[in-house]
Amino acid sequence: MSEFEYRGDVITELQLNVDDMTAEELGYAMEKIYGAGAVECFFTPVTMKKCRPGTLVTILVKDDKKEAVIKAAFRHTNTIGIRENTVKRYTLNRSFEEMETPLGTVRKKISEGYGVRREKLEFDDLKKIADENDMSLSEARKYVNHNRKY
Repeated sequence: MSEFEYRGDVITELQLNVDDMTAEELGYAMEKIYGAGAVECFFTPVTMKKCRPGTLVTILVKDDKKEAVIKAAFRHTNTIGIRENTVKRYTLNRSFEEMETPLGTVRKKISEGYGVRREKLEFDDLKKIADENDMSLSEARKYVNHNRKY
């Protein structure tokens, strides 16, 4: 396989417009949409007909979870219609390494492909260290980077 040969997947993109929903209601809807099986969900501010401000909800979902996600979107938003598109998704290969530190284990996500390599410490692990040791997230990240053992 060539370095730049397509190696992603095909996924369904669902889009819906909403208005008259509070930020709290949208956040709750997002939780429910993820809970139903969405891979991604995000909001974009839009101008709707009659120049009303609204929100475009975009959801990416694999086919086996599509029906459940559509039901959740209708149930937890005030939309009256959902649009569907099939899209190709390009992704980097992902793997994890565990690092031991004096304050606990931290996972590092490694993403690579297409001539790119990225590494990122897992937020939940850093948050746990910060909470348990009365540190800020920034302090926990610095501590882990200086005290990692492989």
